[in-house]
Amino acid sequence: MSHVDDCKKFVQCLSEHFDGELDAELEVEFMLHIEHCEKAQALVHTFERTIILHRQTCGKVLPKDVHERLRAAIKACQECDE
Repeated sequence: MSHVDDCKKFVQCLSEHFDGELDAELEVEFMLHIEHCEKAQALVHTFERTIILHRQTCGKVLPKDVHERLRAAIKACQECDE
């Protein structure tokens, strides 16, 4: 699989990763991709910071609208890579 294909698969799994919904095999692939891709590292860091900052200021659970906006951002990343 090419690096571009790996990146597309990574973006497709991003939301499920943060929701804790990836199966074990995909989670391993996801983490291995992060180790070798600076773009993926930056994207994960941005999403992590967004979630952490929200939790620090607003509570423990992301509101549905924030979650939907994050999913929309992921979809935009997917479309950008196509």
